[in-house]
Amino acid sequence: MDLLKLLFWNCRGAGNKTFKRNLVEILRSHKPEILILMETKITFSKMGNFFTRLGFTASTIVDPIGRVGGIWQLWDTTQVNVRASSVGPQVIHATVHKEDYEEWVLAAVYASPNPLLRENLWNELEEVADKMDKPWLVARF
Repeated sequence: MDLLKLLFWNCRGAGNKTFKRNLVEILRSHKPEILILMETKITFSKMGNFFTRLGFTASTIVDPIGRVGGIWQLWDTTQVNVRASSVGPQVIHATVHKEDYEEWVLAAVYASPNPLLRENLWNELEEVADKMDKPWLVARF
């Protein structure tokens, strides 16, 4: 059975030359099938075809508001199938399927620094947990 490789990075800004150079090197070294970038600070559309050229041909995106936040979930469709089930400003829930693996749920969480919004997120996650019937990975940044 092949491993399923995920890479989570609170990049604190995407799009500059240093980010791109470092990401290419990290991808070359680790070869993840799923890439989660947090706190991107720019809109995904400003990246052009950068990720497609790297093999990440599908995505679920929560762009930042101004220069705050941002969650980008990207994947290589030749390796894994990812289907977003819930997308919000603080979390992307997605079902992940890879051949020879049990289907599971990935929650990519970027919690707001606003205490009220963050409390709403934790309540939402508790509700999801009560109903969850699959393996569930919650990755918080």
